Amino acid sequence: MKCRSIIIASLTTSLITSFAAAKDLTVGVENIEYYPIYSIQNGKYVGAAQEILDAFATKYNHNITYKPLPVKRLFNEFVEEKVDLKFPDNAYWAQDLKKGKDVKYSASTIEYIDGVMVLPKNKAKGGLKKLGTMRGFTPWEFLGDIKAGRVQTNEQIKLDSLMKLVSSGRIDGVYFNTKVSEYYLKHSDFDNNLVVFDESLPHTRSAYHLSSIKHGDIIKQFDEFLEQEAAMIDEIKTKYEIKLN
Repeated sequence: MKCRSIIIASLTTSLITSFAAAKDLTVGVENIEYYPIYSIQNGKYVGAAQEILDAFATKYNHNITYKPLPVKRLFNEFVEEKVDLKFPDNAYWAQDLKKGKDVKYSASTIEYIDGVMVLPKNKAKGGLKKLGTMRGFTPWEFLGDIKAGRVQTNEQIKLDSLMKLVSSGRIDGVYFNTKVSEYYLKHSDFDNNLVVFDESLPHTRSAYHLSSIKHGDIIKQFDEFLEQEAAMIDEIKTKYEIKLN
């Protein structure tokens, strides 16, 4: 009987601790068209990232508010600690801006490939001189060529605009997330094969992470969630067609 009482007391304490740890959290997110990974539609944050983050909040009783911001402004508000968490993030991004800040990063959340999408007839031909990018994005692999003037960039706020530019030949390729590009073409008025990923050109294979300066405890909790709910997260990635081979 005494043992049973101890178990009940232990479970009660565990539940109290769980609820006590619940927090109101503001997550800074990018206000760009990046569906199916994330996007703002009718004022709401939607996509695979939203489903993963919402599932995390539900499991640990957190109340999440998403704060969509332009890419560069989001980095500024993050380092000024005006948001509790940032998604997506990566230790290699905005290193100068984060200097002196104790940024905590979660484990890999969503894996991605950023590369150049070109017209099929131009694949593996090289000679890239004009590169289209989303506003606020940095094509790291081409930074040296851009600074040297060998590659010019054309920034746009919509993927639709970039696709029109590459189809008309005004740019040589679009630097973008390969899965987002594939999904966009599949669900747009453009031909599904308008552009293809040119793996012969410099590209990056990495991952998006959740980050925080204020809440290292939340990052640890999120890592626990990623491990325990791996099967569910895999289902979300499959649903949104963002799993890498």
